[in-house]
Amino acid sequence: MTTDIRETRLPGVGMKYTLPLDGGGRVTVILHNDGQREIYWFRRGDDEPRAVIRLDDDEARQLGAVLGGAYERPKIVEDLEMALGDLLIEWIPVPDDSPAIGRTLAELGFRQKTGITIIAMLRDPEPVTGAQPHDVVQRGDTLVTVGKAGEYAAFRRMLEHGA
Repeated sequence: MTTDIRETRLPGVGMKYTLPLDGGGRVTVILHNDGQREIYWFRRGDDEPRAVIRLDDDEARQLGAVLGGAYERPKIVEDLEMALGDLLIEWIPVPDDSPAIGRTLAELGFRQKTGITIIAMLRDPEPVTGAQPHDVVQRGDTLVTVGKAGEYAAFRRMLEHGA
């Protein structure tokens, strides 16, 4: 039986993939932007998972290689990892009560304090591309950021609670 995997973007988290199984259950995989993976197995008709497995990036790749029938990383994956290095691109929604609202990027100093760079601000009706120090954070913005995985916790705290 051929089935389609349902994909759902989880802003600020990553991607969710759901695969219906022949036996009526389903498997859901959440790929977090920081490389973590969560696998949920649901029996037929269940809303709560019967099993949850958490994997880091390397564990997930090894399991994927085994499931895919080859126990090695494809060369294109290694080339992409070398090109990006440790950098991630994340879309971070600004909380409605964020103390950053109404302040410029220069005033906030995200890059200096956390290492995270804001490269764009998604907003209606027009996004701010190539974000500059004088750009002001607004309620409803989604910040497009570049940084290392370990820098994001401090960035999120600063965005939610201030300096």
